[in-house]
Amino acid sequence: MFEEIRDIMVSTLDVDADKISASTNLRTDLDIDSLDLVEFVSEVEDHFGIMIPQDSLENIQTVGDFADLVEKLNK
Repeated sequence: MFEEIRDIMVSTLDVDADKISASTNLRTDLDIDSLDLVEFVSEVEDHFGIMIPQDSLENIQTVGDFADLVEKLNK
């Protein structure tokens, strides 16, 4: 799951895959703003065929947190 999320981040957000680990903070390490996040979430939703509720994103800090959320929603 993490690898798929990382690949989507690389293609959507134009970040270097080597900079992304499970502990990478979305906002401080990758400097993702709210518009980037909306675009990224939309790509993830399309890729996995899921809907990610906005309120569930409030507690997401790291790429690993996001991958865990997607995995839970993808079951």
